[in-house]
Amino acid sequence: MGLVHYKIGEYLNALEYLKLALELAQQIGNESKTTTICNEKGEIYYLLKEYEPAFKCYSKALKIFIKLKGIVGIGKTINHISTMYNLTGLFNQSLQYSRKSLNIFQKLSQSKKNDKLTIKINESIALHNMGEAYFSLSRYLQAQGFLELALDIRKKLWEDSIEKLALRGNNFPKLEEHNYHHIYPQKMATYRQKEKDGLHRSIFAQYGNDLVKTLDLMEKVYQNLGKESEADHYHKQTVEISGKVNNDSWPVTISLN
Repeated sequence: MGLVHYKIGEYLNALEYLKLALELAQQIGNESKTTTICNEKGEIYYLLKEYEPAFKCYSKALKIFIKLKGIVGIGKTINHISTMYNLTGLFNQSLQYSRKSLNIFQKLSQSKKNDKLTIKINESIALHNMGEAYFSLSRYLQAQGFLELALDIRKKLWEDSIEKLALRGNNFPKLEEHNYHHIYPQKMATYRQKEKDGLHRSIFAQYGNDLVKTLDLMEKVYQNLGKESEADHYHKQTVEISGKVNNDSWPVTISLN
């Protein structure tokens, strides 16, 4: 229930349900679920721009992840905390946490057993946060270096999401022939198709928005370096990708009626 309210933007209602869920998770001693709910609450407080309670939620999750030795959870939560530090002007602390997260995910990338997508997403977050911190500290060349690395990853994630979304336009699962005349299976198939399409578009939008954030910051870096032509180049990319992210019919129009 908490996540449903979160998805439709009813953040205060979401917090109420997540609070109840957290109490239950703690009562039964489910520490794994506790960390998940703490991070979800932190995300909602972040969206509400209530950074102090967000930081507390993330800090609580981090302590449990450390206790459980959940390396991926530690790295992800450190990234959340790094973002909070940037938002509250604690840029040196942000750099410290971003470096820790980057080290974690770069080490994880050396093993074929780990989820490559999760690693790349979190590497890009750590790199972007470092670039943002250096930019805020007026260390523009260092900011440029880290943002370029983040940009490479985020462009690839964005391009891959475009490819997957475009493929869905021509590859919806077909109803089995013997079910075609039954209304109920058709409705179920259509629902599942819409659900999957919505998920892909949500991922597509998230990668696009992340890319826009890095492009926008790159524009500001080059402006401060006095390189207006480069700044304009990134500005045009930002406008172009923002337009695509906010256009529901791009890159494909899918009819599910």
